[in-house]
Amino acid sequence: MGMIQVGGLGVALCLLSTGALAQDSVSDQQLEAMARLAPLAGDWVVTGQVMGPDGMQALDAGDAQTRFVFNDRGLEENARIDLGADGVTHMRTLFSYDPYRALYRLSVMDDTYGLLDVYEGDFDDAGRLVATNLRADTSYPIEGGQLHFKLVYDFTHADGHEFDIYLSADLGESWTLYFDQDYAPAN
Repeated sequence: MGMIQVGGLGVALCLLSTGALAQDSVSDQQLEAMARLAPLAGDWVVTGQVMGPDGMQALDAGDAQTRFVFNDRGLEENARIDLGADGVTHMRTLFSYDPYRALYRLSVMDDTYGLLDVYEGDFDDAGRLVATNLRADTSYPIEGGQLHFKLVYDFTHADGHEFDIYLSADLGESWTLYFDQDYAPAN
């Protein structure tokens, strides 16, 4: 019996070792994917426009700080978006990469609604990170349906990046620009 236990222990150690090697590969994939988000890291001045009742309205300058967290397996952004007469919104976004499903996942929460919204997506052919809350269905109820959002991070520019939010009332069949924000490096 003792030999079977030792043999069983040996098999278990081999399995654990193989699992550790597989985990290293997954970890490497995750770190490589997160490294693609490096252009988002930094201190930013945020300007842009938001869709209002009378069309697009300019935002007052806000700010954002974006840092790698969790041993570089996450990227956290804390933003203060100044809506002018409508006040200031604080928003926290946590970016991660799921190597098992080969997609980026973002969780977003603001102090206006206090709802955690979950987005999933990947890079498109233009090099932009595009994520929606369609699959997670963390939508907002509206009369006669629900409102979903699409986040587009375009950091293909030389200095700073653009962050656009689109909304859809038809489950992603069509999208309308809701926020158009530009992130310029803070001095």
